[in-house]
Amino acid sequence: MHIQPGLSNYTIVLPVGYGRTVTGRIGEGSGFNAYALRTTGSPDYAIGASLRLTGERVRLASTQEHWSMEGRDLVREANHDEVQDPSGVGLAYVDKIGLEAHSPPIYGESGERLSTADKATLTPRGNSLYESPDFTGTHQWGMSIDLNTCIGCNACVVACQAENNIPIVGRDQTLRGRAMHWIRLYRYYSDGRADSRAMADMFGGERSGNREIPEDPQVSLQPVACMQCELAPCETVCPVNATVHDEEGLNVMAYNRCIGTRYCANNCPYKVRRFNYFDWNDRELDKLYLGPVGPQGMPELLKMVKNPQVSVRMRGVMEKCTYCVQRIENGKIQHKVKMAKAGRPGDVAVPDGTIKVACQQVCPTEAIAFGNILDPESEVAKAKEREQDYALLGYLNIRPRTTYLGKLRNPNPHMPDYHKLPFSRQENAAKNHPAAHGLGHGEELHHGESHDAAPAAEGHHGAVAGQNRFGGLS
Repeated sequence: MHIQPGLSNYTIVLPVGYGRTVTGRIGEGSGFNAYALRTTGSPDYAIGASLRLTGERVRLASTQEHWSMEGRDLVREANHDEVQDPSGVGLAYVDKIGLEAHSPPIYGESGERLSTADKATLTPRGNSLYESPDFTGTHQWGMSIDLNTCIGCNACVVACQAENNIPIVGRDQTLRGRAMHWIRLYRYYSDGRADSRAMADMFGGERSGNREIPEDPQVSLQPVACMQCELAPCETVCPVNATVHDEEGLNVMAYNRCIGTRYCANNCPYKVRRFNYFDWNDRELDKLYLGPVGPQGMPELLKMVKNPQVSVRMRGVMEKCTYCVQRIENGKIQHKVKMAKAGRPGDVAVPDGTIKVACQQVCPTEAIAFGNILDPESEVAKAKEREQDYALLGYLNIRPRTTYLGKLRNPNPHMPDYHKLPFSRQENAAKNHPAAHGLGHGEELHHGESHDAAPAAEGHHGAVAGQNRFGGLS
């Protein structure tokens, strides 16, 4: 049983499953089937259910075992009222959250005034000890993810897996933390109670809110893949230069050169690199540990599933998101051929929208923008010029090419559960500024209002203290 924050008390959510009973020798007896509990009169829900202990224990495989940001500024949020306040900073609220609010400008005083295109090509030194090489390619690829429109449907995860021949590792290997997805979708829950007193739960004292499961949380979603950092920390530790940068800003992989030290995965702050512990594509999942003794060879049916334009990785090498480099190269070749036929062989710049990466193509809300950031009219360049654009873990000065658009919430100020700041902002302030609990970096209260970030009695917030609420442990 998974305990889901925010689920109403005495409520059970039961997946109907993909169980098979009469589908042949491969599918028969697999999975589970809960459709028998559905009726024509009430196909979506039922009442009167009961639970009883069976004494049996089942280990649940999960790719995200932690659901709290713990006050970190991973997803940066603001309420609409805050952005509209003329005395505030507007959509630039993302610059007042996180360590970047206190650190020197990442690109230096002069570099911060450069356009997105100039930052990508000139690579201003900023406060670094080293001079970085310039990127001289015709294109400079980048991505922007809008956290306002992402609905967490996981379509990007499935599309990436299908496009890039990402192997299925099975339940046992997922339990061992060996999931291979190149893009993962984080789901965070916040209730404003997490603070900086995590050690209090271990050594006594007033109990903190870090270990309390939120009863009425706000949910934040964030897709995370390889950020294609311009100053990639993975490249500096690879002893064989298996991961390097090309002239168009891509952090590329040479699989045949990789010797599997995993230094790059250890040095990646986003933890988006995946290691092939086994020949997933060449071995049967239930015989992985037999090694060379077990059966070998990819079944013909499985070969038909693979994308012929993407390398199938072998045991002992690292892999990660490549911005669908095969699609990029195909798009460039097709454009060159088209321009050559039109008598313009020198026109090699691919128009915006010609190349779509797999995750971008399937996103139902068009939350992902990808393209050439040198083109000021491209969708991704326009997104990166917006005030609410920010880099995840940007204070590390690794300059990721993938950035995010901060999330805006629009709660009704007349409702009893209204809060001046989103719960994640309250937790960020409580962790980093306990004395000014509820405020972010450089923020002030306006119009004489007092914030209600501190947890109220009985675990309730502000105006709803003492009222009955649904949600909690289920």
